[in-house]
Amino acid sequence: MSLTLKILQSDETLLKIAFAGKLDAINLPNVEMKFHALINNQYSPVILDFSEVSFLASLGIRMLLTASKDVRRQGYDLKIDNASEEIKKVFHMAGLSAMLS
Repeated sequence: MSLTLKILQSDETLLKIAFAGKLDAINLPNVEMKFHALINNQYSPVILDFSEVSFLASLGIRMLLTASKDVRRQGYDLKIDNASEEIKKVFHMAGLSAMLS
């Protein structure tokens, strides 16, 4: 399954992006540059909808940590919404449960 990124909302109040697929080494390059470009040009909170994310690898976690730092530098938060229990476990094991909404 490939990885896709869809913008659900992008305005001065919120950037909401839905990911679908596997955030792994094979699929991540397909969306990573677009994702970072969106994050770097947004000055509002960011919510990532993970309802259709089936797998999260270490490279995906690295991308999310980098994005979270970029968003925090702008004075906002990046949160993960609608993650499956399996994905939540990955966040908890990585010590990143604060990113979960």
